[in-house]
Amino acid sequence: MKKSTKYTLLAILTGGIVLSVGYLLTDATLTKKILSYYLIVDKFFMHPILPFYFRLLAMILLVCAIVFLYRDSTLLKKEIRHREQIEKESIEKGNELEKSLALSKATLEATADGILVVDANRKFAGHNKQFVEMWKVPPSILGPGNDEKAVNHILSQLKDPNEFIAGLERLYKAEPWAEHLDEILFKDGRIFERYTKPQMQGDEIIGRVFSFRDVTRRKEMEEQLMYQATHDSLTALANRVILLDRINQELKTSKRSKNIGAVLFFDLDQFKLVNDGLGHDIGDILLQAVARRLEHCIREQDTVARWGGDEFVILLTDLKHENEAIPVAIKCLKVLEESFVIDKHTLSITSSVGISFLPKDGKTTMTLLKNADSAMYYAKNEGRNNYKVYTQIMGAYTKKQLELTNELHEAVKSNQLMVYYQPLVDLRDGSITGAEALLRWNHPTLGFIAPQDFIPVAEDTGLILAMGEWVLRMACLQAKSWQEKGFPALTMAINLSGRQFKQKNIPEIVAKIIKETKIEAQYIELELTESVIMDNTQAFLEYMHELKAMGVKLVIDDFGTGYSSLSYLKRFPVDTLKIDLSFIAGIPGSKDDTAIVRAILAMAKQLHLDVVAEGIETENQLSFLTDNFCQRGQGFLFSEAVPSDEFTNLLKKNNFKSMFEHKDGKKVSVVKDTIQPSLVIS
Repeated sequence: MKKSTKYTLLAILTGGIVLSVGYLLTDATLTKKILSYYLIVDKFFMHPILPFYFRLLAMILLVCAIVFLYRDSTLLKKEIRHREQIEKESIEKGNELEKSLALSKATLEATADGILVVDANRKFAGHNKQFVEMWKVPPSILGPGNDEKAVNHILSQLKDPNEFIAGLERLYKAEPWAEHLDEILFKDGRIFERYTKPQMQGDEIIGRVFSFRDVTRRKEMEEQLMYQATHDSLTALANRVILLDRINQELKTSKRSKNIGAVLFFDLDQFKLVNDGLGHDIGDILLQAVARRLEHCIREQDTVARWGGDEFVILLTDLKHENEAIPVAIKCLKVLEESFVIDKHTLSITSSVGISFLPKDGKTTMTLLKNADSAMYYAKNEGRNNYKVYTQIMGAYTKKQLELTNELHEAVKSNQLMVYYQPLVDLRDGSITGAEALLRWNHPTLGFIAPQDFIPVAEDTGLILAMGEWVLRMACLQAKSWQEKGFPALTMAINLSGRQFKQKNIPEIVAKIIKETKIEAQYIELELTESVIMDNTQAFLEYMHELKAMGVKLVIDDFGTGYSSLSYLKRFPVDTLKIDLSFIAGIPGSKDDTAIVRAILAMAKQLHLDVVAEGIETENQLSFLTDNFCQRGQGFLFSEAVPSDEFTNLLKKNNFKSMFEHKDGKKVSVVKDTIQPSLVIS
């Protein structure tokens, strides 16, 4: 019943009740008049047969009806309000559900993952757009009934479709309740991460949801980070991390088999000279070239790694005998001997190699490397460009070298070093025309240590730079001091090591010291070996011209033992050749040495170069040199290297002239070197 109808009926009944009560309580005439307007009920109420009780009953019934109708109306109103509330809630829930569905759909479409829903029959039940794009599935085959086409399209892209199918079968049959995460590899190199879990309705599995994420870029970055963590950034070789791991693995393998392994420790000889002379850019390119050559010397199963700086390590595995490692070491040394052409520079470099075998020479990785390193230093000490196999005596040698290095650092700090001077004599009249400054080390407990023992250590540690500059300054001060004391102006010959000369600022250093000591540049002779100036002719030619422009004289030391190229004598602005003592020792008895010395003297005369003969010990040698017009000489025949005060006494006596007044050709006794025996390291 409509709401308005119920209210009309209620109004009529209420009106009837009021009229009835009025009829009973008021004058009948008045009531009749009032009721006359209601034609329909007029006769009914005024009928003479209606007794009073009947009218009372009618009134009671009407009241009851009104009460019941009112109560029903109240309940009806409550029902209406309840239904309206239900309808409102239903609409709101419908809107919320619609919003939730829209949000879920938007979320699925907005995610970067591809989503696929499969029903209990393994049929496609739903997906998002990202799934279609990731798997490159044509929309035409995603409709109902095309599952087989879609699956075939997906499988055609995979690197191993059979493994993909087998994985799904295991998942559905063996682990239907499990969540699963794995990776899918594509033919084009892409990698998807797949996550799947069952779709549940109560306790029943009604399908499965798959989520696919493209992790190709992440995998590439992970691989790149792993590569960077295990490889040297400059040479792209394995670094310490992977080398140590592989040596450790080889140690474990050797315990289970009779095979052995070998660790070859390489150190490039005098590589620091390249960095100091040409710069680190050229040095880095050289290291890269060395790495490529070493890679071509090993098998695929072996490892070549950069240990650090100019040090490389090769691990040889699965060897039947120790001798199998020796040809590899020799091959590496030979390929490194071949010249490197870098940025128009032709560079020659060698290496020293130490070899240790596992498990014989070490039960741990670091012990094997330490022992190979010891053997390498032993090889370097015996002339470089060779290899040595580790023995126990080498460990002691390395320990002594380390001790010597530490002692040398202390010697520089505590002024244990000193400069001695050996006279340079004019071979025409015996007068002292100059001196060669020579570095000496007087250790407080070991006594005098020979230069050949500590100079290589100074070169390797870099101490030679500070030591060389100190010698240059002290020698210039001493030469100036002798001049100020009234002695004839002497030339001061000072050796420059290869590492010193390859400093880019060596001309500035020399100019600064000349200015500080106030000595004239014409009295300074800088001695360089052939091998040093030939390492980089263009760069060093510029340095030599700068020094020459100052007035400094340049001497080629140990001439005849290096390249001895006439072309560089023409190019380089040298003033003097110093004949190596190994040739002087052989004259006049050795025909070869005699011929070589005569050839050098003749060549120098034609090139207008001065000549100094070093290592003169006998009068026969002196006679030969004077007869062949050698200008200057030095050696034990005149004097050993002595401290400055003793050299001052030699200048005062100047008693060498008598040797040139009475030459009888007899062999004179050799003046013994008073320097204490050198430090012997075994």
